Amino acid sequence: MKAIIYTRISTDDEQQNIKQQRDYCKKYAEKEGYEVLHTIGDKVSGKTSILSRSGGKRMILFLEQNPEVHLIVQDIDRLCRNFYDAVWFERWALEKNLTIKSLSEMVDLKNPMGKLMFRIKVAMNAFYLENLQQKIRIGIERAKAEGKYKGRKKGALGKKNKI
Repeated sequence: MKAIIYTRISTDDEQQNIKQQRDYCKKYAEKEGYEVLHTIGDKVSGKTSILSRSGGKRMILFLEQNPEVHLIVQDIDRLCRNFYDAVWFERWALEKNLTIKSLSEMVDLKNPMGKLMFRIKVAMNAFYLENLQQKIRIGIERAKAEGKYKGRKKGALGKKNKI
């Protein structure tokens, strides 16, 4: 069996480690007898569309050309955190008859229970992001009202960073 591994972290800071994901997936692949052809990764938010990420584009292109190759990820949220992006990805994966191995969930798009698990995880990821954004907005409003928050500092390009 042949596979590719896809990894993603949201930031370059020390708290997230793309190597940990890669090693975990490689260890699984070795144990299960997969030949890993490529490891593709991104350092970008999961809110970003998979087709807007350089690694995501490479992964999609490779799987388009090699649909018999399995995709291994540590967690479905490494692929998509945006709900509609995940809906697109599921439809595309089903059309290509792809096999996805998520090491954190029992996802198998080839059976009803696996599809349900994928969809539940996708919905939970979307909820997490939307809930976090709401909490951040509420916290900023409170801090502004108390005079403790004047906006973000200017970024490297001299522009104000967006929330």
